[in-house]
Amino acid sequence: MTAQSEYPLLSETRLPGVAFSAMRLVMLHEAQAHDLPVLEDDGARVTLQSLRGTLGFADDVDGITVTVRAADAEWLHVIRDGLIEHLGQSLPDVVRDLRWSGSETSGALPPNFHFATVLSVAPVGGCFLRVRLKAGDLSRFGDDAIHFRVVLPPAGLADVEWPHVAANGSTVWPKGDKALHRPVYTTRHIDHDAGVMDFDVFVHDGGRVTEWARRVTAGDRVAILGPGGGGIPDTDHIHIYADETALPAAARILEALPQHTRGHAVFQTALGAHSVYPVTCPPGVSVTWLDPQTDRGLAELALADITDGRDMFLWFACEKSSVQRVRAAYKDSGRAADQSYIAAYWTAATAVS
Repeated sequence: MTAQSEYPLLSETRLPGVAFSAMRLVMLHEAQAHDLPVLEDDGARVTLQSLRGTLGFADDVDGITVTVRAADAEWLHVIRDGLIEHLGQSLPDVVRDLRWSGSETSGALPPNFHFATVLSVAPVGGCFLRVRLKAGDLSRFGDDAIHFRVVLPPAGLADVEWPHVAANGSTVWPKGDKALHRPVYTTRHIDHDAGVMDFDVFVHDGGRVTEWARRVTAGDRVAILGPGGGGIPDTDHIHIYADETALPAAARILEALPQHTRGHAVFQTALGAHSVYPVTCPPGVSVTWLDPQTDRGLAELALADITDGRDMFLWFACEKSSVQRVRAAYKDSGRAADQSYIAAYWTAATAVS
């Protein structure tokens, strides 16, 4: 299938005064850092594969022509928005004046921003609340992108400002006292026909989403952004390491894997008990719940896995410092980058959302 048929929507812009040779090196570096396939690199054009789209850069007279292709308007916006955010760090003047063909009307809500209605909130396990939402269209929420953002205004704010699309195609978010809280959550369960989606909130004192989930009632409106992030790994041999903040994502993955999948899942929680969260998995995947007082940490166990040399997909998610250790070791091991998902779900210096 060609890019034109798989990704029928097209949007273009120009980066005047930017050297293609320099941009090519930057994009190839980004492709390597983020495991993006390079579809084309012939000296005059470089094209990268992105989630549900492509991003191309072509040498042009006194600049570069940028081409974005996507499956739908939402992904088209997501890819453009990500590019603008990245380029804005080094080319702020150029980015400010960008204009795209086929762009949304300036001032409109971002196409990947949606409002949903809360249907229910119920406890799950020892320290989670399951929130059920109903939205108009959840067709983009699939196994290739299982994460999204809950968008919450400051509590008690009467004059809420929502994000809008700027003239250059970027998403503009309110700042200061009207800044919106945008933590990432996992789609725990979804019924596309009914337009219903569940996600689980880790309950802890001081968490803004925790406080919201405790007081929200059926019929209340909430904003969401997405989907995005990683999806269900394409593997039949997986090793999962997760703390309580990553349990919903790990559980979603384990439930979606083929029944012949082999491997193990290791969880470490403050409660140190398997009753903290319900997890089901294929028969060939073992589950271990570590005692936080006596057992080795997740990072140590994952590091041993990396040096073991077995062929498997490594899925590791917990606190940032542990993630940094595991990510560095995985990179040094020479293992295939597309056979891992290593992500920080929180940092010790800040409270979990």
